[in-house]
Amino acid sequence: MTRKDYILAAVKHHATDRVPITFDAEKEVYEALYRRLGVETKEALFDRLSVDTWMLIPGSIMHAPEEEGKTERVSSWGYGTKIVEYSGGSYSEVSFNPLAGKDEIADIEAHHWPSPDVFDFTHFPREAAQHADRAIIGVFTWGAYFIASYVRGLEDLLCDFAVNRDYARRLIETIADISCAALERMLREHGEGVDIVYMADDYCSQRAPLFSPEDFGEFVVPYLRRVVALTHRHGKKFLLHCCGAVRPLLPMVIDAGVDMLEPLQIRAAGMEPVGLKRDFGRDLCFYGGVDLQQLLCRGTPAQVADEVKRLIDILGQDGGYILGPGHTYIQVDAPLENIMAMYETAEGYRR
Repeated sequence: MTRKDYILAAVKHHATDRVPITFDAEKEVYEALYRRLGVETKEALFDRLSVDTWMLIPGSIMHAPEEEGKTERVSSWGYGTKIVEYSGGSYSEVSFNPLAGKDEIADIEAHHWPSPDVFDFTHFPREAAQHADRAIIGVFTWGAYFIASYVRGLEDLLCDFAVNRDYARRLIETIADISCAALERMLREHGEGVDIVYMADDYCSQRAPLFSPEDFGEFVVPYLRRVVALTHRHGKKFLLHCCGAVRPLLPMVIDAGVDMLEPLQIRAAGMEPVGLKRDFGRDLCFYGGVDLQQLLCRGTPAQVADEVKRLIDILGQDGGYILGPGHTYIQVDAPLENIMAMYETAEGYRR
């Protein structure tokens, strides 16, 4: 089997001789692993860690090329970000919401929205061909709710759900139309070699969804169905990213046709692996799961290895599981010994 075969078998809920494996991390973690392992490229690192996936990111998904290198930037969607330094490195934080306090639908119409052509997918076929032995995951942009929370501001958007619902609906539909047009172009013109389409759309806290299942059904499910159906028409699988306590929304996520769920934050309410596999494992391929909040950053290598085996035994039963971090990006507080224990155990363990 190729590395791609392992991933696609998991999506189809077929058991394999080892668990499929994925990886991503903050840039500082990549650099530390390069030094530790004596490698210089992402490809070489992925070979050492037995990673079976490769993600393609469109140009301008965050900001236009002319914004590169600036401490404060304007994103492609018009919200502002700034680079914030912390003890382990730096990250980009939202600093300006252009529709905050602008409560009329006319304000939505007056906002300078990006063209779907802004997002650059031209490198996708070439890069997919270069890494054809791995499962290729193509990103088109983020989910409409996620983008709306940055353009409008999370507090204003959640208030809209309660008292300004027509505004919330128009805002999300406007973003979804642009996103769907970008996805259609990516799949039609640059989708050769892409196996899985990825969309990040965070709806949840550690304890519960940020809004009711009824609101999820009204504001999110319509565009979720659109992007999933479009993905399936082009013969690809759909991977939804949602951190936190997403369990109450999973019946609607499954009904919308989502194939894969990432990142499985197992310390969040309702996200225990046994219950997830029992209740949703026939319909969803789980992706992620290794806890970053307590285990990977504070545990020992032996504890990490034991947890990796436990997750494989539970979530990997009869296929349907791809092991990786329980947040998309491994953080800088994770000791390298723990990261290596995670990946060495995943590659070598047999149920």
